[in-house]
Amino acid sequence: MRLIKLALISVLLLFFVVTAISLLIPSQIRISKAINIHSSEDSIFALIRDTAKWKQWHPAFIPNDSAPKFPAIHIAQKSESDSEIIMHLQQSGKPEVVNGWKIYRYPHVDSLTLQWYMDFNLKWYPWQKFGSMFYEKTYGAMMEKGLENIRELTNK
Repeated sequence: MRLIKLALISVLLLFFVVTAISLLIPSQIRISKAINIHSSEDSIFALIRDTAKWKQWHPAFIPNDSAPKFPAIHIAQKSESDSEIIMHLQQSGKPEVVNGWKIYRYPHVDSLTLQWYMDFNLKWYPWQKFGSMFYEKTYGAMMEKGLENIRELTNK
């Protein structure tokens, strides 16, 4: 009985320590990637604006022989300005993730900079906070590949 009591106290203490450490990790995470593209804003935004064209450039939507990387993704909200497109993407049973594509123009330069960012809002749960440390590896590589695909498609 005494051993069980000690084990229970140890598990609870460990849970509180891990939770306290996880509270030091921010609840809002942004992953951002950018690329220079020698193309027009219209051709770049045409690929991003039309979700049917995502199969041409977005790694999560490109058809392949194996199972899809991500389950069905629903676009919950979409907004647009002259230099930015923002879409709220959501997988069933998961929180919404804000995806934004912003074009930066620089005078006297022959290219545009396209930035793709993803904003994640995490709850206080320790497993979500610690899991967010791997988002860069998972989503960052996908974003770099997607931006490279956009550059290839618009430079044709």
